[in-house]
Amino acid sequence: MNGSSVAEPPDFQAATAAAAAAAARASSSEQDEWSASECGFLDPEVQRTMRSGSAAEDITQYPMHGWVDVTREFHDACAELQPGELAQDMLFGLFEAMSAIEIMDPKMDVGMGFDKQDLPPPSFEAAIATGAIKLDDLTPSELIGIFDALFSCLVSWLEGNSMDQVLFTCLYLHAPSQIKDKALRVFCTAVRNLIVVIKNIIAVAAVNEEEDFQLYGNSALLAAEKAQPAAVYSSLKEVEDQLVRKCKKLTTATEDWMAVVHRLRFMRHLFQVIYHVEQMASNDTVDDKVDIYKILLVASEMLPGIRNTLDRGTQPEKGSEAPNPMGFSPRIHDRSQPPAFPRSIKIRDRPASYQFLEEMISRFKYACKVSKYKDYYSALNFFIEYSKKSGQCILSRSVLQSLFSANMRMAHGKLPMKQFLRYSVQIFNSPPVLNAKHPVAADPKVQQHLENFFRYCINMNTFTQFIRICGFNRARQRDKLARLIENFDTIQVDAARLDSLMNQLANERAMEGNEPWATALKHSTHFSTWVLYNCFRAMLIFLMSGFELELYAVHEFLYIYWYPYEFLIGFLVSALTRTENILLAQEEYAEHQSKIQSSAGGGGGGAAKSRKAAKPKKNKKQQRPYRAEIVFYHALLSLCGGMYKAMGALTKDGRVRLPLSQFDNEEIRYNRRFLPFATLTSPPPVSYAEFKNIREHMMRPSVEDLYTYAAKHFDQARNVLESIQNPDQEMLDLLQIARTNFVVMNVLARGHQKEVKRQPEFDFSKHSYFPIIKLK
Repeated sequence: MNGSSVAEPPDFQAATAAAAAAAARASSSEQDEWSASECGFLDPEVQRTMRSGSAAEDITQYPMHGWVDVTREFHDACAELQPGELAQDMLFGLFEAMSAIEIMDPKMDVGMGFDKQDLPPPSFEAAIATGAIKLDDLTPSELIGIFDALFSCLVSWLEGNSMDQVLFTCLYLHAPSQIKDKALRVFCTAVRNLIVVIKNIIAVAAVNEEEDFQLYGNSALLAAEKAQPAAVYSSLKEVEDQLVRKCKKLTTATEDWMAVVHRLRFMRHLFQVIYHVEQMASNDTVDDKVDIYKILLVASEMLPGIRNTLDRGTQPEKGSEAPNPMGFSPRIHDRSQPPAFPRSIKIRDRPASYQFLEEMISRFKYACKVSKYKDYYSALNFFIEYSKKSGQCILSRSVLQSLFSANMRMAHGKLPMKQFLRYSVQIFNSPPVLNAKHPVAADPKVQQHLENFFRYCINMNTFTQFIRICGFNRARQRDKLARLIENFDTIQVDAARLDSLMNQLANERAMEGNEPWATALKHSTHFSTWVLYNCFRAMLIFLMSGFELELYAVHEFLYIYWYPYEFLIGFLVSALTRTENILLAQEEYAEHQSKIQSSAGGGGGGAAKSRKAAKPKKNKKQQRPYRAEIVFYHALLSLCGGMYKAMGALTKDGRVRLPLSQFDNEEIRYNRRFLPFATLTSPPPVSYAEFKNIREHMMRPSVEDLYTYAAKHFDQARNVLESIQNPDQEMLDLLQIARTNFVVMNVLARGHQKEVKRQPEFDFSKHSYFPIIKLK
């Protein structure tokens, strides 16, 4: 329902009046009985007095007097309402209507899930007493069915459902120690311990929200048997070996028993990986990424064989909510949940669950590659890419955070974050003051200023928080980036102050005649460039994520694409180009110094030094490490320009539906979209008045010219993307978008459908940020 309120039609008023008259007649004809008001919610003491007579001996029954059946009149009254409409009265508004909708809804009302004849959900002890479950002598088919169902419940829990409503619907998990069958007991014990370990990883990573994962469940059930994760691996291995020896002695059903073994083995490897990650998060000295990757390879190789034996286990009964016929009671916790708790839970089917596990293991393997990225620039790029590919799984995101930094103070588990940032700045644009070989490296005054700057970066928590934000789900990232961008301003001021101080010291050394020190200190805004680059990255991600989350209306596309085109992407390209020029200048200076030293040495030693000095020439191409990213940003710049000019042309052509002025204020929309940028000093905020002037200037040419300008931008993007060697899938998708939109703009420039003013379709299926424009 959309909750829209409508006035009552005359027929509706007549029907309600008829219902009220029927109630009044029934009330007047039974003066000797209790009235309807007396059967309502009166004072408890009055109710007890009224029910003390013989007619109300059974307090479990509702009063039988004073009630009038208005079902027919009610249906007649509702016949005039369309789906989604509500009748509003003085005493019955939207709040009461929503409350009425929730009552007797199976998804919200726990009492509507089963008939009155249904028995109450059994406990573990009751299930044993009634013979509903077996504790010993389980067949391979029954074991496979229970194991597969538990994996389905585990996946459903990781997708955000309640632990009580999925995992602990399995009665075997309530008391694994009472299970006599060793394979089932060990497997259930492993699941119980796996729950504890996963909760610890997600709690320590702290990148979960309430819609991602419900961290708390029935803690009393988990505390009933103390978790001992360290003993799980050996127990699973022991049971595997016993079943393998049993299979060698059997002549029949060996394939079924081996299917059980494969599930136990997969659980062992999965548990081992997650337990290692949990230990790395709690102990910074442990680093088992290589071992984890090897175990993941073995686990991923086992899944195809497990999926081929899904039909060997007991299957869920048709129409039942239980994932397996034996051992599960879906409604065992219904009465123990809070009133507003979600009631309707759909557990994943078995093929989809194993598909999820296979993809999760692939994400774990991909996360292990984070150990290769030793600086902030490459690590941040990896986290952004990982978020795009693996942003839906909370455990995968938490594992990545644990592998990189468990406590926000250490990178890769062993490097203090302050040293990590210092090394990252040195790798990014190599400030002379961070080079240990320069004469200023030992200057206490310079080192004190550097120490203060990096300590300030850590205390502000901006850079570390940027990486952590990439671990949240895509919707929450946008909200947190808005607050992060505001924090960059203070760090920008501090970085500019540090750069100014370094230049001042360089000038002082030059005046003293100490030219080597002056040359070593000179640098071109190294720290400011580093801070600004990361700020621009956060701004671009924030702005473009609105397309992925479908937050923007079509008529807003114009100024959303305008800002990256006119300002943001240009700033990014400028920062990277400046960084490359700095690196090249430093390389030339290093070569010059090497030549001076080699010529001063003389003799054979001088020839040897000349050969050493010539080596950097071979690495000339390596001094442009950001060339690929600069080229990619040029393609994005052209795409944003093409969309900006295309939206301007479509708006001027009357093909974009605009909101009515009395219901919309464009200035308010504009200010809200760019609100996080308003507090920044660099880049300076752009007011709505400035945007209007720029838009008016852009809209002066004819519609045909605007379409042609947009086509040129798309053509430039196509040329840039085609020049990239070894493009990835994203670049290929952007190339297809540029080609298609180039054709569409040329068609519109030639007057196609000139008389038909229909809004085109914007298809974001190929890329989250840039659509394919389709004419209807």
